[in-house]
Amino acid sequence: MEKNILFFQVTGENGFQCSLKKALQQGGVGIYDFELSWDLDSITQDSCFQFCWSIPATGFLYRWTPDCRFERNLPMSWGAWSNSMISLSAPLDSFYDGNSVNQYTWALSECAKLIRYKSGVCEETGELECAFELPVKQYTNLNAAKISIRIDRRNIPMCEAVKSVSDWWETDCGMTPAQVPEAAKEPVYSFWYSYHQMLSAEVIEAECRRAKALGFDVCIVDDGWQTDDSNKGYAYCGDWEAASEKIPDMAAHVKAVHDIGMKYILWYSVPFMGMRAKRYDEFKNMTLYRPKGNGAAVLDPRYKKVRDYLIYVYKTALTAWDLDGFKLDFIDEWKESGGEIPPYHADMDIPVLYDAVDRFMTDVMKELKSIKPDVLLEFRQKYIGPNMRKYGNMFRVGDCPNDILSNRAGVLDLRMLMGRSAVHSDMLMWHREEKTERAALQIISVLFGTLQYSQRLTELSEETLKMTKFWTAFMKEHKALLLESPLASYEPQLFYTWAKVADSKECITVVYAPDKCVKPDMREIIYMINGSEANRMLAEINGAYKTKTLNCCGETVDKGRISANGIISMETPVGGMVVLAKER
Repeated sequence: MEKNILFFQVTGENGFQCSLKKALQQGGVGIYDFELSWDLDSITQDSCFQFCWSIPATGFLYRWTPDCRFERNLPMSWGAWSNSMISLSAPLDSFYDGNSVNQYTWALSECAKLIRYKSGVCEETGELECAFELPVKQYTNLNAAKISIRIDRRNIPMCEAVKSVSDWWETDCGMTPAQVPEAAKEPVYSFWYSYHQMLSAEVIEAECRRAKALGFDVCIVDDGWQTDDSNKGYAYCGDWEAASEKIPDMAAHVKAVHDIGMKYILWYSVPFMGMRAKRYDEFKNMTLYRPKGNGAAVLDPRYKKVRDYLIYVYKTALTAWDLDGFKLDFIDEWKESGGEIPPYHADMDIPVLYDAVDRFMTDVMKELKSIKPDVLLEFRQKYIGPNMRKYGNMFRVGDCPNDILSNRAGVLDLRMLMGRSAVHSDMLMWHREEKTERAALQIISVLFGTLQYSQRLTELSEETLKMTKFWTAFMKEHKALLLESPLASYEPQLFYTWAKVADSKECITVVYAPDKCVKPDMREIIYMINGSEANRMLAEINGAYKTKTLNCCGETVDKGRISANGIISMETPVGGMVVLAKER
């Protein structure tokens, strides 16, 4: 089959059919609903529908996708395909200009099954060629499917264009996000970078007391609680019993942390069954593949026994230990490895991997919420698509220790996609001898997300502890404004040079680039925060304001008054802020 439908070229094998059921154009947004069908007897593992179309590559300079990280350039049309599936990314491609204005954003309604997609410039024609492939073998025993393509040509801020796709997935496509408990937006102390596997009940409880005094309300105990081994790797994952030499009584230990006033989240590497686990032999023939060098195999969720076992593990931990939530790690390992997965056979009750992941995650959420409705579930990049929002309520930036750029870009990228779901920074860490103001820049870089922090508190200077306490208090005091108000972020191609939020009374503007002139919303109170290493900020201010300048520890270093109708320069310490209060 090969046919042209509107401006789409659709191809498939003999017996494939494609028809356009509806095309809706409204206000610069087009939605195209297609019905697909095929002959079950003729399909192979590689059978797929392919959609291709092109537009003149004019008006835009940059590209953004949910997992672009540092690649925000325009690719060539002969470049590699990207994959989207329930456990990896999302099918969205956005092109924008140097003013962060959308020019062309396209997205697909199918976010659970495997999609291969790409967009790139054709060097012969100068056109942007867009394409995606939908393999049909994954539609088990079905001979039909539906898919919608959404194309947004509106000249609106690129962050709004991406958010509108997220809203479309949530409303029109039926991927309703999980409820977000208030605790999901409270500052988190994590034990990963600070302690790795060197854990004990005494260490955790002592550090939680110190963290609580700094304003942290949630702790995440990471890898190491389940093994006495401290050589990293995942060879001892899979049994999920507390290491007796480290935590002899897990229930009593969790209660001790609760008594401190902190929620308790425990880490699990969901698909890994370690080769030294007691249950390895029981499950070794129910695996997808064995990642090189990590000492574990990836369990195959197409087996009901695998899904039931994992759900049993989490339900038992939630009830027996009175946990508040789970850090469910490595869900993105549920994928095809090397293009192949073990073939389906009769011992599996779900033939398709992506359907099995969906069933597992749906059942996990249902079972855990039946026990504790406000259970916390943390996921991380790259499993951040709209289907994952149905299950998790905390979405963290991927691992980037001491990497201020990745953390800032990750938080602001996720804020466009996540709607009301809680966006978390990766755990902040730095060398214990780092200057306090530079450590403050790390916190400021993730101000528009929920803070995760992972430093050994006994090794930090009193000044750095004071700085941490100040910024934690600021984030908690302004939580609703920072995390729930519409966020405007600028220049994603430069990994965001500034961003702002505002309500009817206050505006918080953060500057990330030296001598970047920004334009805060004129409100009764404006917080101008210096997230760069410059000693001043440039801003367009209109009106008369009293000013108070704070350093990175929240100490007042200057007071004054400004009356302006244009661009002004404000002397500001690195990692500090200027608070402007409108004169009446």
